[in-house]
Amino acid sequence: MRSDPVGLASHLLVFLMLNNFLRSFMIVREMNECAEQFTLDALVKNAELQNVVDQLSDPFGVVMLNQYAIDITLNFLCNTIDMRGVHDRLLFFTLDDISRYRLLSEYPDLNVFTFKAPCLQETFIPGDATYMSFFLLRTNLIRTLLTFGRSFWMLQADTFWRDTLFKPPNWSKQDTVNVALDQQGYYGSRDARKHQMNGANFFVSYNEKTRKLMDDLFWYQSHFYVTDPDAIKVMCNSQHRFNCSFIDYRMISGWEWIYGDQSMAPSLIQMDGESGGGKIETLKRYNMWFLDDDGVCDNKAVQRATRQMEAGIVPRLFSSSKLKQKFLIATGEVLSSLPIFGTVWRTYGGIPSLYLQFF
Repeated sequence: MRSDPVGLASHLLVFLMLNNFLRSFMIVREMNECAEQFTLDALVKNAELQNVVDQLSDPFGVVMLNQYAIDITLNFLCNTIDMRGVHDRLLFFTLDDISRYRLLSEYPDLNVFTFKAPCLQETFIPGDATYMSFFLLRTNLIRTLLTFGRSFWMLQADTFWRDTLFKPPNWSKQDTVNVALDQQGYYGSRDARKHQMNGANFFVSYNEKTRKLMDDLFWYQSHFYVTDPDAIKVMCNSQHRFNCSFIDYRMISGWEWIYGDQSMAPSLIQMDGESGGGKIETLKRYNMWFLDDDGVCDNKAVQRATRQMEAGIVPRLFSSSKLKQKFLIATGEVLSSLPIFGTVWRTYGGIPSLYLQFF
């Protein structure tokens, strides 16, 4: 009997879709169970959090972490130690006592707040329930800070700062902007990749429309298996609902800048792009790791990293993970450039969603 390849392929596709639907349903349910440990009401009514936030000047930045991200965070603190006023403007939202202790033992004057959610004490694997729940907490923290009437930066520690972020343009003075989003890629990326939220370092401006935006974002995240950048993309593309601007690549670029001609060095470069883990080793290979073997900050290493960026001589790495990322990016660019379908894809599709649903 001859097999029907089309029939087999269609059955396989249906099986994969059902499997991923069930997996997505289970993860979203687990996320909502986890979210009961960090409700908006619990955060808003936390007097210690309110007190710490009240002490911060505008604009300030927020870095979230647990103990598994402490070394990356200490590397970031070393990177920015000589930038005037940066440490004073940062709120470190820690999820355990270990990360709190290590931060304050190295930098006693930091603004640190600890909120223990038992479901977020493990390492994060991209796409799993713990990973997605962390970003659900991030949205609730954003909603909390907006309830306090504040504008602020949400930041990630896996970002190299060549220059301080806390200088003009000051989006907190622009009442019409809801969010200023970091973009995927860099200035040399194809147009199809630009104006897509990266989701690592972005500015949230206090006003009532922004509060509505973040309430809607939380609803999307708690009902669908979707990354927050993809959810925000849908809402920001809704005409006349929200005012979402994009941060110029000269201020913040993605890791792809390294694989371009390395001209026009950005002030910040977010060093994501390694899906296989080992971020510390990756930063070392980029010459952007600033702690010695004893964990002591090496200021000269920071200066060397700054010079290599300004000179456009950052080492390019080649790995299976990097090739995978480039393949997904190229696929997304092709789909985004297609007539009619490309417009729909740019709004409702995206590489994160594609990866989460089918890989």
